[in-house]
Amino acid sequence: MLRSRIAGSRQLRWGAIAALLLIGSTGCVEPEQGEDPGEYFSDGDYGQVQDPIAFSTTPYDFTGELPIEDLKGAFADETVWVGFSPGEPYPVSGDCDPERDWDETIPGVVNELPVEIEGIVTTHPRYFQKVSVCGVEQRYYGSYTLEDSSGGILVLKDSRIAEFEIGDRVRITARAIMKNFDSLAVLAYSDEEVLNSPDDRTPVHYEELERSFRASDDVYEVRRVTGRVVLAPTNQNFNEMRIQSLEDPNIEWLASVDAELGRRGIGPKVGEVVQVTAPVINSFGVRLLITALGQLEYVEP
Repeated sequence: MLRSRIAGSRQLRWGAIAALLLIGSTGCVEPEQGEDPGEYFSDGDYGQVQDPIAFSTTPYDFTGELPIEDLKGAFADETVWVGFSPGEPYPVSGDCDPERDWDETIPGVVNELPVEIEGIVTTHPRYFQKVSVCGVEQRYYGSYTLEDSSGGILVLKDSRIAEFEIGDRVRITARAIMKNFDSLAVLAYSDEEVLNSPDDRTPVHYEELERSFRASDDVYEVRRVTGRVVLAPTNQNFNEMRIQSLEDPNIEWLASVDAELGRRGIGPKVGEVVQVTAPVINSFGVRLLITALGQLEYVEP
């Protein structure tokens, strides 16, 4: 009985030793390696993101069925105003109901509507606007500017998904327009159509300025300014930039970098010289609206 116990104990010890030797031997074996990814992938190269836009001093030579400037002439001289086409009143009772209280503004009827307008897109379609339409707050995330040979206008678009870009020629049927303080916009439209192919965009017409902005002459049209940055855009100032003329230090221009570019850290530093070519808007001051990298160029002083 004792002998069998001793034999069993020896077998256990030898089994443990054999297991340890087996573990040790496998630990010395080189693990199998996969293929070297360096044969297929490099470390990559660093470069600057480009977003080229073709610009031109050649004016446009077309309008739609109604020139944009003529449509702007139909706006009422009020601070906040909405105009609908005949027979198409706003479908919500209340603030835009003609039967409401006498002290509330009755929406206008614009006999020119509905009408086709067309122009070159000059703002990437992601300009955010929040307005009150007939007492109901509306948010438009994909607004853009449209310009023909007569002038430009803002188009309120609720979606940032668009089949067009800066330089595309777009036609819409305007059905309602609105004035919101200093903004003149197409409020409702249909039949949005791109009239060119992606490889046949029109160079964006611009006028170079050496004077201060004038709301009556510049708003919704593309202007180019060159100067030194005296206020850099940051998330603390709503990405507002101030540019001082190199020729006349008494002249300064405001510019806004849109939120999308701002989140990416796009924006020159104080002291840098830049050239901005972008549409002018009138929102808390007359200013350039930068929505694409191609609208902002750094210049050697």
